[in-house]
Amino acid sequence: MLSVWDASVPAPRSVVSGALSGFSCAMASNEATKKADAARGPKRGTAPVAPQRPTPPARPAPKRVGPVEFLGEVRDEARKVTWPTRKETTITTVMVFIMVVVASLFFVAVDQVMRFGVGLILGIGA
Repeated sequence: MLSVWDASVPAPRSVVSGALSGFSCAMASNEATKKADAARGPKRGTAPVAPQRPTPPARPAPKRVGPVEFLGEVRDEARKVTWPTRKETTITTVMVFIMVVVASLFFVAVDQVMRFGVGLILGIGA
């Protein structure tokens, strides 16, 4: 006859109570962990080292150019740039100035509200 405490038959939750239920759950968890660890394979750090990649061939040193040739290359690259038009530059500049004014008004307002609040808290002022 099988008893409630037989290891091959899991006990119903209502029968096992108190510290024994925690113990049996811990044991079951430990057994499950051991099985899972065995299924995973070797532990960390014991895996074989991956084969190293072949080193890429050494690049030749970049060709040094003189100042005249360098300035010619700079001029060629500057020609490739899409420069903004006068109208685009003017509109962007005006937008920047407007945003500076809006930001400064915002921070002045926040500063005045904070000054008023600190004055109320500390009892400073009229």
